[in-house]
Order: sequence, then C-alpha cells, then structure tokens
Amino acid sequence: MKVTKLKDLSKNDYQRIVKRSAGMNPEIMPKVRATMEAVRRDGDKVLVDDYKRRFGEENYTSLLVSNEEIEQAYKEVSKEFISGIKQMIKNITAVHQAQLPEKMDTVVNTEKGIKVWREWRPIERVGLYIPGGKAIYPSSVLMSAIPAQIAGCKEIIMCSPARGNGQIPAPTLVAADMIGLTKIYKTGGAEAIAAMTFGTESIPNVYKIFGAGNSYVTAAKMLALETISIDMPAGPSEVFIIADKTANPAYIAADLLADGEHGEDSACVLITTSQEIAEKTIKEIEKQLPQLSTEARARESIRRYGLFAVVDSLDEAFAFTNEYAPEHLEIMTKNADSIVKKITNAGSVFVGNWTSKATGDYATGANHVLPTGGMAKMYPPLGVDAYGKWMQVQKCTKDGLRKIKKSVETVAAVEQLPAHKNSVSIRFIKS
Repeated sequence: MKVTKLKDLSKNDYQRIVKRSAGMNPEIMPKVRATMEAVRRDGDKVLVDDYKRRFGEENYTSLLVSNEEIEQAYKEVSKEFISGIKQMIKNITAVHQAQLPEKMDTVVNTEKGIKVWREWRPIERVGLYIPGGKAIYPSSVLMSAIPAQIAGCKEIIMCSPARGNGQIPAPTLVAADMIGLTKIYKTGGAEAIAAMTFGTESIPNVYKIFGAGNSYVTAAKMLALETISIDMPAGPSEVFIIADKTANPAYIAADLLADGEHGEDSACVLITTSQEIAEKTIKEIEKQLPQLSTEARARESIRRYGLFAVVDSLDEAFAFTNEYAPEHLEIMTKNADSIVKKITNAGSVFVGNWTSKATGDYATGANHVLPTGGMAKMYPPLGVDAYGKWMQVQKCTKDGLRKIKKSVETVAAVEQLPAHKNSVSIRFIKS
C-alpha cells in the first residue's frame, strides 16, 4: 500500500483501477453456457446431482426448503438478530413504499378525440438469487424481496446455495420467512440462474431475475438475457471515498476494509486532497487488518484494485469519480451535502462522516443491490420500479381517428403496407 498522485498513475495502473474486476473471464462463459444448457435440457436432475455431490446423497430430501427447516432456523439465530431484521424490514419497507409509481392519471390529448396514457403493472413472477458462498446475506433477502412485494409481484421465487451441512444458512431462512417468502430453493451458482430462466420440475421459470453473485452467477445472468430479463450485471463489490483534510483516517480505513472483506476481487479506492490523510489511512488499515477474520481477502482486494491517490483539487476528484462510476461512494469532506450535486455516476452515495457504507448495506432502508464495474453510468440502484413495467394505452373516438386518418393512410402507403392503410380507411366506408 502506498500513496500516489492520481495524475502520476501509469496508463496501465489507471486502466487496472478503473476497469477493476469488471468484465467476464473468457474461460467462464463456455462452462456456464454448458451448465445453462444442461439445466434447460435435464431440469431438476442437474440441480439434484450437484446438491448430492456437494452434500451427500443421504442429506438430500428436496430442493424446496421445508417448514421443518424454517422452524429449525429460528432456533439457530439470536433474539438480537430477529430484532435487527425487524428494524431493517421497517426501514427498507418505508423507503421502497415511497418509490411506488404514482397512479398514472395523466392523459395526453394529442388531438381532440385521441387520448394516450401509460399504466404501470408489476411483473407477475420474479426470481431472487441470494448469494451465500463466502458469507451469509440475510440482508440481501430483504433488499430483493421487499421491493418485489411492494410492487405487487404475484409470485416470488428465491434460490440460494446451501452450505456445509446441506442447508441454506439459518439467518437467511429466518429473514425470508419473516417477510413471508415460501418458495425457497436450495440451489446456487449458474445452476440456480438456469433453473429460474428455463424452469425445472421443481422450480418455475420467472420473467426477471434479481440479485448479485460471483462471476459464474453474473455470466449466467448475462446468458439468461437471451431468454428473460435481469436487474443488472452486478459483480464484485466496491467502495470509493472522497476525503479532504477534515476526514477521520480511522473511519476511512474501516469503511475501505468493510468492502474489501467481501472478496479478493472487491475494489477499495481513496481519493483525497490531503497527503497526510492518505498516509494516516494506510497506517490505520495496517492497524485494523490483523483484527479481522477476513484479513486475507481484504488485504488481497487492496493489493489488486486498491488505490490511495492524492488530487490537487476536489474538482479533479469529481471528474475521476464520474469516470469510475462507483457502486458505493462515500463523501467525507467539509460541506459534503453540496458535493452530491457534482456526482453524476454512482450507485449509492453516503454523505458525511457518520454515514458508513455498512449503514446502507443494512439499516438505513436504502437498497444495497447496486450496479458495479462502472455500470452506474447507465444502471440505477434496485428499486420498486425494477419489478414492474409500463403499459401504453390509447383510445380514439371516430372524430379523433378522422383527424389522423390522412397521416396514417399516407405513411402506410409509403411503407407499402396496404393492410395498415385499409384498417383505417375501412372505418369510413359507408356501407
């Protein structure tokens, strides 16, 4: 770990930081495509065989999580966990209820007798992928499912990988049960994405898949796009911090490590106007790292995609931020609120010294399913709107149709579509 001037980065280092772990390993796609095809062809057999290979044939009962497994899960979590999940449900629900599209009562009268408007409809059947390889994510259950419930999705399918005992972790099951999910399946990776894409004997096909995962899951979601819709190609986690001399290096270090511990391919970036802050942050990281059980992967993530860079001005920091388009952006500066207006590309913004990345991961109510790898330039955070779609409606009276009759007939004739023209003309032929 060392401090560098942002403008002094070599072209290769600059590209390594900006591109981070985004993009698909070319070796992964063929393997994932083969898995997707196997599930499409053989259905449950692929999922069950994978489960038995991982956890033993004697542990297999069903892909669908049973009521008994849910009851056992409650016995394995603490009262404090239940209380925390209840607060998260309350706050996430409040934030996402505010995202409901207003009833579409705005009607545009393009001509007298012609009305055009749009109406919003929830997606009927959605699939939620809840990761569980290196960590346990009950929070992701709430972030993915609550907006779907608020949107009014009729059927919610959840898939999550089992762990060493052949079960989905108890905290994940408890979180799912507390918000009323019932269709929970013990399968993960590309197999789970394929199952929700094509459907199997046990798992229904869905119309849109939500949730983050490893590179195999992300690759499978991109392949699923050939058949259905997805939320976004969310990949490895990343945090980007803008700081000035007023920032607290201990806080910066803690927040960088909070992202780095997700995995070796996470990205941790500090851009500051203060050389002293950058140097003290590195010292704090070295102080805090040995205290973490996740030290190895946090250290590796900093080695691969970490950056401690000094800029000459905050304007230079803003320009780099918008090019990088971070998943999580923390602003630890004087007058941090005013800086938000300078940011055009970021998934979720955390304003001020008291708003750590972890607050949004869990309990502010903001959604933590966010675009990564620069995708914040074109994708928004997950929200209620992602679980629905707009339907366009129009209505013509006879007088309204008469007003556009000539335009329709003329253009249809130019496009050599006589039936289009006739579908208007015939309505004005006197019988």
